[in-house]
Amino acid sequence: MQDSMPKRTLWWGIGLSVGGALMILLVPPLMYSVVSPQTEPEVGQTFLSIVELVLNVIRQLVLPLGTALIAASLVMFYIRGRAQPVEDDRPKRWVLPEPTEHGPER
Repeated sequence: MQDSMPKRTLWWGIGLSVGGALMILLVPPLMYSVVSPQTEPEVGQTFLSIVELVLNVIRQLVLPLGTALIAASLVMFYIRGRAQPVEDDRPKRWVLPEPTEHGPER
């Protein structure tokens, strides 16, 4: 059975990286278009500052986490490849001859 952990980790990393990049690009204009800071100063500004704080924390965490997951999946692929040697590529074992099978005695 094939281990699907590296593939899942890779896809989660790609998804988080793309999602983080889209969040960095698209959320601020969307947020300012939905919540107009000029309507009601108390409600609009408070909501805007809370949402902006939460989104800043998410934006600071999602993109680095995605890239770290991509790197971790590459390490898992590498380790899995090294842990399962191919029969043809394995070095042959040296077998020492028995002491009685030596050539001329010294």
